[in-house]
Amino acid sequence: MGGAYADANSPDASRSRDTEPVRTPRSPTPGVELRHAEQRFLSRTDGARTLHSFSFGEHYDPTNIDFGPLMVNNDHLVRVGAGYPDHSHRDAEIVTWVLSGSLVHEDSRGNSGLTYPGLVQRMSAGSGVVHAERNDAYRIDPTLPAQPVHFIQMWIRPDEAGVAPSYQQGELALGDLARDWVPIASGRHSDAVVSLGSASSTLWVSVLPTGISRRLPDGDLLHVYLARGLVDVDTIGRLEPGDSLRLSGGAAQLRLSAREEAEVLVWEMAREEGIRR
Repeated sequence: MGGAYADANSPDASRSRDTEPVRTPRSPTPGVELRHAEQRFLSRTDGARTLHSFSFGEHYDPTNIDFGPLMVNNDHLVRVGAGYPDHSHRDAEIVTWVLSGSLVHEDSRGNSGLTYPGLVQRMSAGSGVVHAERNDAYRIDPTLPAQPVHFIQMWIRPDEAGVAPSYQQGELALGDLARDWVPIASGRHSDAVVSLGSASSTLWVSVLPTGISRRLPDGDLLHVYLARGLVDVDTIGRLEPGDSLRLSGGAAQLRLSAREEAEVLVWEMAREEGIRR
């Protein structure tokens, strides 16, 4: 990665570069950091907009580099026919979760795939890989609608640097998300949809129907991202789309209550002891 923040060769790093005003995060409860959607960095291109939860490329805040092994939480909206041409990554576990639309992936290892709601993609960049992402699945399959793609892409620091790159994708029944937390990507849960090169990290996803409450997963560190909908959180208050919580020190036993149907992404992580090189 060349540093604690995003690879300068990433597609968003080469384009600029609006930065929203940053308000001091509110910490209403010990071990809880609430970050509002408008605190994210903003990058625009002719075909895409990206909102960055952490420092990324030319967007740099030394107080907001990462949270545990989570280095990147980017919220992308890409118009029809647009995308990110070939760009390189290394030493990152890159997980892509699509909220709506579809995304085409191709990489220098010969992997290709179509990602859409319910299908998760994991690319382990390892010693180095080049890939491209495009919103043009309709060209491959004319039965697919031509529409913007909205997706969250997250990077986890791997346990070991310089490993051989790898790729995996897997699908789940979307209805499962309404019943409980589902392990989407994990280095510790064998029933996760895809594996992860970080033994202590798990991405949990759940969809809370209106009026349903659900307790957060337990963990040493939790990063909670509200992808869509509205939820109320015990002792914290209302979360709106793009808001996030960073929980540590046993502050994870909080309950979410959906004011309207909500999709929530939670990274359960351990404090890092250093990457092996």
